[in-house]
Amino acid sequence: MSTSLPPQDSTTPLSPDSRRFFARSHSVGTGAAAKAVAEDASRLVRAEIELAKAEVTSAVQAKAMGGGLLVVAALAGWLALQGLLIAIGLLLALVLPGWAAALIVTGVLLFAVAIAGVLGQRRLKTPVNLETTKQSVEEDVAWAKAHLPNR
Repeated sequence: MSTSLPPQDSTTPLSPDSRRFFARSHSVGTGAAAKAVAEDASRLVRAEIELAKAEVTSAVQAKAMGGGLLVVAALAGWLALQGLLIAIGLLLALVLPGWAAALIVTGVLLFAVAIAGVLGQRRLKTPVNLETTKQSVEEDVAWAKAHLPNR
């Protein structure tokens, strides 16, 4: 059986017990309140820093795992390419002597290396063009001079 309090309206006077309860003041001084707020803020900042550390650690671990998997994929790809080249050489060895088949595969690889080297060298010789950046900075300076007050 539960006991419920009768509804109170604004005209019903408070009982002596409730007056004593509401009249009691648990006030804290300003200095103590400021100290409590500072301690709470400090705990909050520490908790936020710990959360950030945990998030960064988790992200770094995920990135490291991804990088490691890419290295494994690159090594497997390199080995697969070698296997393919050996297979091509053996296929050619069915119609040519083995040394000739190996020489043809090696010649094709050296030709591909030469083309990639020449193209890469041309790209490296291309001068860096900063005209767009230079023009943008000049426009920014002109705008600042026109819109900002003189000092």
